[in-house]
Amino acid sequence: MADSNWVFEVTGPGRSALHGVMIGGPAADQWLSSCFRGSGSSPHGTLHDEDGTVIDDVVLVDWPGETSRYLITCHGSPVLKEHIVDRFVQLGATQIDQRIDLWGVGNGVGAGIAAQARISLTHACSREACAFLLEQASSSGLAGWIERALESSPTAADLKHLLQGAASGIGALEAPTVVIAGVPNAGKSTLFNELVGESRALTWHQPGTTRDLIQSQAIFCGFPISLIDGAGIRQLGETVEETVEREGVRRMRLAMSSADLVLHLVPPSVGDRRSPPPETPCRRSLVFHSRCDENSPGDGEHPKISAMTGEGIETLKVLVLQELYGVSQMPRGKPCLFLPSQRHWIEQALVAIEGGTDPRSILLNLAECI
Repeated sequence: MADSNWVFEVTGPGRSALHGVMIGGPAADQWLSSCFRGSGSSPHGTLHDEDGTVIDDVVLVDWPGETSRYLITCHGSPVLKEHIVDRFVQLGATQIDQRIDLWGVGNGVGAGIAAQARISLTHACSREACAFLLEQASSSGLAGWIERALESSPTAADLKHLLQGAASGIGALEAPTVVIAGVPNAGKSTLFNELVGESRALTWHQPGTTRDLIQSQAIFCGFPISLIDGAGIRQLGETVEETVEREGVRRMRLAMSSADLVLHLVPPSVGDRRSPPPETPCRRSLVFHSRCDENSPGDGEHPKISAMTGEGIETLKVLVLQELYGVSQMPRGKPCLFLPSQRHWIEQALVAIEGGTDPRSILLNLAECI
């Protein structure tokens, strides 16, 4: 099986809401490049026939395993399912009846973790997040780890290692709040629109266009991010004359105070580019020199970005993830916590170990976290 290229029907005969087809093998990625058309990190896309005709709208999910394998869900017509199977046979797959072990876990606590991961799939917003959860549902992920831990009690180092990666695992589902801040006309709204992928915020060359808070979700390398744009914060010494702008600034400062991270934009119009941004009532912040397409040299201390040309945008995303989670991509290839309740019980198990108590009775609670 590991060295063959195959396709099989995951779901049974007849009509249903959805049908599933699984493909796998060394050629699976090449097949998908020939017939699947998607957009960025989204698992949604279309599957195409040889002549380019759309077979169906589908959802494509990376499935954990030693070789490349993917689950494709389509609409519930058996004709569509058979057409999809035939398409991959045409591309070189062998149709098989064998059902591979999708999860590789038993019926105990590991199965409970697998169920949590499958339920959490409804909240996943990217292909990377789906693949991460499916891996955690398998024997190579958290589901397998907990089964092995109950057989031979884990060490304190094992639990600490899990806790170190918990922020990024939980971040695959829970979007942190990131505020884009800066002086008026710093390019905040243009950057906001670029990051969310649509024109949500009104942009204009005159400063002070944005008055109210605008919030939308963006995807950074598979992670959900809740972005906020709002009124510009004027430099020290500048006064705000309009009542509406004063209220906008007040709301912006309130959003900054509760944010998980603030991105400060320093535009070319700011005279002393080495001067610090306005005081941030947030424990974490990053500074970027914005509108770098206007040929402003910057000070070399902070990264330069341009929402107009795209320069530095991918770097910004990576820096945000590193600041929030200490990683630049979705965790893969290792067990990882993905729910806050799981982190709670691992913390309790660590306390038990450090107090000289066997943690396995506490670890059993992980299966109850749904």
